[in-house]
Amino acid sequence: MKKLIIFLLCLAVLGGGGFFGYKKYQKNKEETTFVDVVPVSMMAQPAEYFNYQNEDMGGRITAANAQKIYVDTGKLVQNVLVKKGDMVKKGDTILEYDMTVVELELAQKENKVKLTEQKIKMAKKELEEIKNYKPSEDAPQPDYPDEPDYPDFPDYPDFPDDPEPPVPIVLAEEVSGSTPPASGSGTAEDPFIVNCGRKTIVRKNFLSAIGSGRRIAELHVYDEETQTFLFKWIIDGSKMTQMDAVLDFPVMDGMTFDEKTCSVSVNADAKMHGQLSFTPPVQENTDEFPDDELPDDFGMMEMPEESFEEPVFNENDPQNNDYVYTRKRIQEMVREKQNEIKQLELDLKNAELELKNARKQKSDGKVVAAVDGVIKKIGQAAGESDEETEETDPFAAPSEDDNAFAIIEGAGGVEVVFDVAELNLPKVPVGTAVDVMSYMNGAFSTATVTSVESEPSSYSVNDPWSNNPQNSSYRVHASIDDAEDFVVGNYVSVTLQNTPTDDSGAVIMPAHYVRQENGDYYIMKQNDEGRLVKQYVRAGRVLWSGEMIEITGGLDMNDKICFPYGQNVREGVRTNETTEVLYPGMG
Repeated sequence: MKKLIIFLLCLAVLGGGGFFGYKKYQKNKEETTFVDVVPVSMMAQPAEYFNYQNEDMGGRITAANAQKIYVDTGKLVQNVLVKKGDMVKKGDTILEYDMTVVELELAQKENKVKLTEQKIKMAKKELEEIKNYKPSEDAPQPDYPDEPDYPDFPDYPDFPDDPEPPVPIVLAEEVSGSTPPASGSGTAEDPFIVNCGRKTIVRKNFLSAIGSGRRIAELHVYDEETQTFLFKWIIDGSKMTQMDAVLDFPVMDGMTFDEKTCSVSVNADAKMHGQLSFTPPVQENTDEFPDDELPDDFGMMEMPEESFEEPVFNENDPQNNDYVYTRKRIQEMVREKQNEIKQLELDLKNAELELKNARKQKSDGKVVAAVDGVIKKIGQAAGESDEETEETDPFAAPSEDDNAFAIIEGAGGVEVVFDVAELNLPKVPVGTAVDVMSYMNGAFSTATVTSVESEPSSYSVNDPWSNNPQNSSYRVHASIDDAEDFVVGNYVSVTLQNTPTDDSGAVIMPAHYVRQENGDYYIMKQNDEGRLVKQYVRAGRVLWSGEMIEITGGLDMNDKICFPYGQNVREGVRTNETTEVLYPGMG
C-alpha cells in the first residue's frame, strides 16, 4: 500500500512539473514572437476625400405629363393633322391610317380566328381518338410456328449501353432578384429559363429586375412528383408596366391542377402575369447509334425460304392505332394533346382580341390626343420626307422618345429624372435643390426634387468606385425651374447643391486590414504596452468594388494595426512597428 502511495505522489510531481514546464515554454515563446504593425495614417484617407464623387450624377429630361404615340409599323400613316408646336386638346385627331391597309388586316385577322377555331375542333377530335386507343399490353398473343433454322449472321458492332436515367430538374421554391436562371442571357433569342414547381412564388423584386433591365424570362412550371411539364409564363420586361411588378404572385395563380391527368386548366377570371404557353421545352435529339456506324451489309442477309406470316390486327381498318402504343405513352399523348388544345384556345383569345381592335380601327382609323398640351415631336405621313432633326450620336442606342412617332407635352412642365444610390438618398429629400446642365447645348437651370420612387430602378449602382455595388438605385424626379432651353429626351448633368462636408472623423482604409465576425467588424491593433489586442469598429460604405471600406468609429489615424491574418496574429503577442503596408498575395 505504501508503495502505491509513493508511486502516485511521484506521478503527480512529474505531471505538475511537465504542465508548469509547458506553460513556461509557451510564455518564453510568446516573449520572442513579434507581429509587425503599421500606422493607420499610412494606409487610410479621410472620408471627405471621397464625397465629391457622389455630387455629380447623370439624368434625362422628360415631360411630367406627356403622351407618346407609337404607330403600327404594319400600317401606313395617310394624314398627319398637326405640326410641331401646335396646341391640342384631349380627343383631337393627331393622325389617320390608310384604310385600305386596315381593311386588308381586318380580313387577315378574321381568317386567323376561323383557322384557329378549326384547329381546335380537329385537335378535340384527335383527343377523343387517342383516349380510345387500346394499349399494346392488351394485344392478343398469336400462335407462332416453330422457329426455322436461320443462317449465321456476321458480327455487328456493339450497341451502346442503355442510357442513364434523366437528371431530376431542380425546381426553385421562389423566384427573386437573386435567383440564378437555369440557362439563358435574357434576350429574345436566349431568354432566362427558371424551372419552378407548382408551389413556387414569384417575388416582386424579380419582376422589377426583369422590367428595369427590359429582359425576357420564361418560368417553366413542372409537377414536383412526376417532373411533368405543365405550362410556362413568358415575361417580357419591355412590355411590363410599373403596376406589373408591385406584388408577388404564385405561378399557379389562376390555374387549376388535375392530379388524375397531371394537367392544368385556366380559370375564366385568371389574371395574365405574362404570356401563357403550354408548349413544352424542345428536347435534344437522343439518337445513340448513327446510321453511318452500321456495317455495309447490315440487314442484307438472306433469310431461309421457310417463313411465317405475322398476325394482322384490325386488317379492316389500316389507320387504326390499337395495340400500337403502350399505356404510359397513350397517357402522355393525351396530356400533349390537351396542352395543345389549351395553347390553341389561348391563341384564339389573342386572335379574337386582335380582331376586335382591328374592327375598332376600321370604324375610324384615327389616333387622338389623350392629354391637353403642345406637340413637341411629330412624324410625317407615308411618302413625305422627314423634317431635319437635331444631330445626335450615330452610335448611341435609340431611346424610347426616339422611337415615338409623336410626343404631346401636357400640363405639369418639364422635369429631370436621375438615379441615386440607396446610401445617398438622405442627401436628396423632397425639396432639395439641384443644378442641371444640358450636355447638348450647355443650358443651365436649377431644379427642385418633387418625388423619389418607392421601387428600385436597379439592384446595383452604375459607379462601383464611389458606392457599395450591392446598393440599389432609386429614381428621383425634380421639377426644372426654367426649362425653355431644355429638350425632352436630352441627357443632362445633375449636381447637388450645398453638399455637406463630412467632419465625422471617418477614414477610408484597405478592406483586407479589417476582419468580419458574426456580422461585426474588428481590427488587431497595438495597445499602450506594445501588445496586440482585438478592437471592434463600426463600418460604413464599401467602396472601389470591395477593395476599400469606410470606418466610422473605433479607429483613428494614430492607431497602429497589423495585417489580421497569420499563425502568430493573436491577442497578447508583442508588436514591432514598421512602415510597410501589406496586401493580399505579398510574400
